[in-house]
Amino acid sequence: MRSIAFLAPLLLLAACAGTPSRYDLPQEPTPHTIHVIQYGWHTALLFDGQDILARSTKLAQDFKDHKYMLIGWGDGGYFVEDDPGVSQAVKALVASDYPALQAGGRETNPPLGVAPGDSIPLAITERGYEQLVAYIDHSIATGADGKPVYLGKRLANLNLFYKGTGNYSLLNNCNSWVVGALRAAELPVSGFNLTARSVFEQARRISELQQADRAAARPE
Repeated sequence: MRSIAFLAPLLLLAACAGTPSRYDLPQEPTPHTIHVIQYGWHTALLFDGQDILARSTKLAQDFKDHKYMLIGWGDGGYFVEDDPGVSQAVKALVASDYPALQAGGRETNPPLGVAPGDSIPLAITERGYEQLVAYIDHSIATGADGKPVYLGKRLANLNLFYKGTGNYSLLNNCNSWVVGALRAAELPVSGFNLTARSVFEQARRISELQQADRAAARPE
């Protein structure tokens, strides 16, 4: 708890992220659209199912025929539990054993339980999309046999938890993982982002800039 109190000011600073500019947007065509999804303190990414499953060698082994795929990252112990307690949440922040990546098929956008305003579309380039998928595949740990390591309940072709790569902590959480994903996609996410609010507000700003550019490019 002392560690959390000591680091709390950093969380407040994390909300003060830089503001993206239209000059920072990718200049190449952006044929792909992903969505940043906000669940309270957590953010995740929503993909067109056909697009990502055609490119992700790891996810394609476990999923098929979903309209959308929802992908997020978090602490392996807390994320997988159906009803994690406070002690598990504290442990995740200060002494996480390993991270987990969650992937699940969804049939609606926004997914069930998410308000319409909590799904933000972002357009990305072909190169950015390929780099983003590589980032996700790299976030899934594999065993000695080269296959993904699974955690918790395995609901085939519906919802899976994979053991993740890297280390989860207060300063490297689900929201900073999403920031890494968006940067892999060559989107101008800036600043020190640890909170869902800071990530989501930057995503909203980028989305608004992209929509304004598309509107300006339309013929009268």
